[in-house]
Formats: sequence, structure tokens, C-alpha cells
Amino acid sequence: MKGRQPTDLMLRCTVLDADGNVKTISGQFRRADLCSEHRLNPRDLRKIDSRVPNLVPTILVRKEAILINILHIRALVKADAVVLFDTYGSADSRLHSVFLYHLEHNLKAKGSNLPYEFRAVESILLSVLSALEAEMVFIRNLVGGLLAELEDDIDHDRFKRLLHYSRRLTGFQNRAKLVEEALEEVLEQDEDLTAMYLSDKKNGTPRTLSDHEELEVLLESFSKQVEEIVNEAENIQSNVQSTQEIVELILDSNRNALLALDLKVSILTMGIGIGTLVAGLFGMNLKSHLEESESAFFVMSLFTIVMAMIFSWGGLRTLARIRKVGLINNSRRHEKKRWLPLPIRGRRSDC
Repeated sequence: MKGRQPTDLMLRCTVLDADGNVKTISGQFRRADLCSEHRLNPRDLRKIDSRVPNLVPTILVRKEAILINILHIRALVKADAVVLFDTYGSADSRLHSVFLYHLEHNLKAKGSNLPYEFRAVESILLSVLSALEAEMVFIRNLVGGLLAELEDDIDHDRFKRLLHYSRRLTGFQNRAKLVEEALEEVLEQDEDLTAMYLSDKKNGTPRTLSDHEELEVLLESFSKQVEEIVNEAENIQSNVQSTQEIVELILDSNRNALLALDLKVSILTMGIGIGTLVAGLFGMNLKSHLEESESAFFVMSLFTIVMAMIFSWGGLRTLARIRKVGLINNSRRHEKKRWLPLPIRGRRSDC
């Protein structure tokens, strides 16, 4: 195994001060310095610095800070500072720029009744919600357009795209559910909600265990909006599944039609073969005492054609009866049980 590189002990961070101004942009900080400055354990930074994509969203509450790891945002929020950790593999610089601009504007708002840390949390959740809504709109347009195309024509390429969009929609749905669960987990813990009032603890006026209505309302509003996105994703997923089932039924119906056509051709071939058998019998070099008859040829030809038609008609009728026997038997079974009382019906069906 390779030794740990010195760069692994460093973190790139953007720091905002108490006035909402950016002090450092993508600065290099040692892990040990961050832990000692913000009174964190080294394991707390592992979640922030993890290079594994699509981690489970978490909101961790510590004595003097709130650690938030949701989608594209990994931040440390304090009563007078916000530290944003650069995420690995993030290619959407526009989304990060919009979030940073909104965070600065929200932190500089002096007329807000919310404390500093709640304004930072609100900006983070707004950015997460905007990212989910943007991806939801994009997927909705993709899936809606494809479903409209499938109503007109079903081909291999469109069905393959439908499967690809279905997997993408499932991944988005899982991410949205994880965000919702992270918010619900915090809302269920009164101790965490009370501990998130960092400004009050810094000023020496800690809140009681049940005095967190302001923060609870803030988190509940975002939780409900995320829940709406999850429900919309579930509705789109159900539409995709219904379309897939309908397409499979259509393909099964076409396959059954082809099988029925093959059987019909086989039955007609059998009828023609019966006529060929008669012709073959008379084609042998044996005397049948019909050689001198003038009408024997026409009689045997008519007999051969009629016999081939009878065999073909009988085979096609048998095929039609076999295809309908399942529905006929089921309907007759229900008709026989209609006159029976309900207890007797159940008793006979159990037997």
C-alpha cells in the first residue's frame, strides 16, 4: 500500500466571516488546525473530506459548530463563521457560484430576525432544494417527451432510452429520499435542535430542551418541499413503469399473433399435405380400375380439394377453441358460483 501523501492532510476551504464577507477562497488548511480551531474530532472531518461520491446526507451537531453534508454542499457552520469545503468531482461551477452569492447576501442581511447560523443553514438548504428542483425539471422533460414518442411508435432505441431514464430517475429518487430522511432525523431530535442555537450558547443564554420552534418551522418547510419533489418523482416513476408494462403487453400480443400465424400456416400446410397424399396414392404404378373412367380425374380432384379444406377448417377451428378455452372456463366457473351464498363459495374455493 502507498503511504499517505502530505496533500491528504490538507483541505481546501472557503471561509466567510461574521459580516458575510469572504476571507479566503479555496485556501489550504491542515486537518489538525481545523479540528483544534473549531473543537472537532478528526472523525467529523472524514465525512466532509470523503472522496466517495453520492454519500448519505448528514447534519451533525457539535458543541460549537454544525456540520452539513448534503449533495454538492459540505459546510461547517458556526455562530460567527461559515467554512465551505471544496467537493471533489463537482463540475457545476455555476451552481456553486449562485450558492456562494446567495450565502453572502443572506449573511449580510442585518434586518433578518434569524441568527447567523440559521441564515447560513437556510442558504444551504435553499441551494440543495434548487439543485433537486432543477434536476427534477430536467428528468421530467426527458421522460415526458419520451413517453409521448412511445405513444406514437415503439422501437428498440426508444425502449432502451426509457430503461436508461428509469435508472436515472431511480437514482434521483433515492437521493431526494435521503435528503428528506436527513431533515426528518434532525427534526426528531429535540437535543440536536436545541444545540443548533449556536449564537445563544456563545452569548451564554442556552435554550431549553423544548424551545426550538423557530428552527423547527424552518426545517419543516424545507422538509415538506423535498417531500413534494419525492412524491413527484414517484409519480413519474409509476408512469414509466406503467408504460413499460404496456409496451411489454403489446410486444407479447405481437409475439402471440406471430405464433398464431405460424400455427395457421402449419395447419394449411397439413391440409395441402392430405391432398398430396391422395395424389401420391394414385400416382403409384398399381391398377385401380379407374384408368379407363373419363370422370375419375375430376371426381378425385374434387375429393382431394374438399378433404384438404375439411382438414384445414377443422385445424383452424381447434386452434380458435384452444385460444378461447381459458377465458370461457374462467367465466363459466364464476357463473356457477354466483348463486351460491358467500360462506359456501369461500368453503368450496378453500377445498
